[in-house]
Amino acid sequence: MNNLPARSLPKADAIVVLGCARSARLRRRVECGVRLYRQGAAPMLVLSGGGNGPGPEAEIMRRLAAGRGVPQAALLIEACSRDTLGNARETALLLRANGLRSVLLVSDRTHLPRAALLFRLAGLEISGWTGIRQSSPWRELAAVISELAALPTNLVQACRRPPVQR
Repeated sequence: MNNLPARSLPKADAIVVLGCARSARLRRRVECGVRLYRQGAAPMLVLSGGGNGPGPEAEIMRRLAAGRGVPQAALLIEACSRDTLGNARETALLLRANGLRSVLLVSDRTHLPRAALLFRLAGLEISGWTGIRQSSPWRELAAVISELAALPTNLVQACRRPPVQR
């Protein structure tokens, strides 16, 4: 779905940008989310990720998005999650609390199939996704292997612990 003309963009209630530990990738994801927001894909930008660093990834993303002109009123922050399953569950709670349901996901290209499945299991409608490519074919291959390894564990976790309804 990358680089689609504005008339081809799927419409959603919110664009969800998923966090990651690497700053260059995080920046590229936010830039993609901001571009989609400016093109009118959704009126809200949800920045999702607590991460494991000294500060939440969502806060770093908020500063980046605001620095690129996204108004604070169009930003929702989910800073509690530590992984993709948590992103999906916490974002679903946040969106439901705001009367929103459909999302356009932004992450690395290899991450999106697993993320979309987990977001669907959390009860959200996926209108589409936009994937950022890895910097090299070898990194792309390593990411595919990592995603394939993570999928069975996430599915078991999702089935064992149904999402909390707050």
